Amino acid sequence: MMLELSKSTNGEDVDEIIKRYNAANGNMTDAEKDAYGAKVAADIDRMLKVVDDDLEVLKAEKIRSAMGDLGSAISFAYIAKHYFGKSQSWLTQRLNGSVVNGKTARFNKTELIQFQNAIHDLGRKLTAIAFL
Repeated sequence: MMLELSKSTNGEDVDEIIKRYNAANGNMTDAEKDAYGAKVAADIDRMLKVVDDDLEVLKAEKIRSAMGDLGSAISFAYIAKHYFGKSQSWLTQRLNGSVVNGKTARFNKTELIQFQNAIHDLGRKLTAIAFL
């Protein structure tokens, strides 16, 4: 997956949006400038959300890839129940990016951090056992 930071959500080049805004800005009333500025700010917010969402997907893909066959050595049922209060299928749907009810299941930011903390916690517990 490749991120195009220079493109808006509709594929328009960000530089072109800025040029158009600057060109139109001189012919606008203050109220029009405010309204147009609010529209540009909303466009930028949407673009940042898309980038943020893409980064979350990339993080989840990186975790899934790094886990490799470790998934067969640890209990997803335990992690799901103990750390999330959810079912094993809920967790594996997010890890695998399964389509559920027409949408790709994935961790939100909080859940992704929670999953990383769960793996870290399990690692600490296993390390403690290893040094007994």
